Amino acid sequence: MTAKHDMKKLVEEIYAVRDRGDIEGTLALIGEDCTFRMAGNTRLAPFSTELGGHAFRQVIAQLITVWDLSKISTTGIHVDEDEQIVFAHREGEVTHIPSGVSFHTEFVDKIHFRDGKPFKIVEFVDTLQVAETTRLIQVA
Repeated sequence: MTAKHDMKKLVEEIYAVRDRGDIEGTLALIGEDCTFRMAGNTRLAPFSTELGGHAFRQVIAQLITVWDLSKISTTGIHVDEDEQIVFAHREGEVTHIPSGVSFHTEFVDKIHFRDGKPFKIVEFVDTLQVAETTRLIQVA
């Protein structure tokens, strides 16, 4: 198998486990040295701040607990084997569990790999939709 195939397979596995709501399974597949950041305004902190270590674990657990992605599909995965980066496009219905609000969306994850494991995840989402849904901000 190629590194390209292995990276794609691992990303697909991570999504399958995450979409089932399995926090520990997701974290086990990602590894302990990974960081996460949602691309966006710092007002969305801590999500828009690059977090690693214990804070990374907390953010991933919170995202899985608060956002139901069981109706999201991966519509495309591009692997840049030279740069060791995976771009994954996902779309479908997402539900904010605490409020019960559901909406159709799409987003892209940029996953950087080192030694066969993710070490940095940057997620490109509709940050306004996230902020409004979580009532972090209100737009009139």
